[in-house]
Amino acid sequence: MTDEITQKAWEHIQEIEKLGGMAKAIETGIPKMRIEEAAARTQARIDSGSQTIVGVNKYRLEKEAPIDILEIDNTAVRNEQIQRLKELKKNRDEAKVKAALEAITKCVETKEGNLLELAVEAAHVRATLGEISYACEQIVGRYKAMIRTISGVYSAESKNDSNFKRACELAAKFAEK
Repeated sequence: MTDEITQKAWEHIQEIEKLGGMAKAIETGIPKMRIEEAAARTQARIDSGSQTIVGVNKYRLEKEAPIDILEIDNTAVRNEQIQRLKELKKNRDEAKVKAALEAITKCVETKEGNLLELAVEAAHVRATLGEISYACEQIVGRYKAMIRTISGVYSAESKNDSNFKRACELAAKFAEK
């Protein structure tokens, strides 16, 4: 088993190296896609019962006790956060905030200086995370994740499950109508 894990890890490392390193692999969306594939395979094994999760697909309680659920009023929370931001901005030294944000933008533009240190300094003078992010975004833009979908992973893992086969047959019949 250890050898198998080592071999699979090495295959992932080689794939990443072929793409030019982890940063390039992330840009192409490969790590995210591999995680999604692994999650789909795991879910298929759980659903088919070939991977046991005690209390989920095996050894379930006949009667489960009700679970207390914390209800959160998102509108109230958002309004409270907006009010706190208004208070923060009202009571901070705007000149210091502006200078700190300009230093961040300059650092990103020139690639000179310690961006993390400047971001921490901006936070100390009460710049918001959004303002700090925007100071960087003016130069490098906003990151846009590449959306890629996986397909066939769940069905490949479930191909021997009789319930899955039956569901596929019923779906195919329905699609014919």
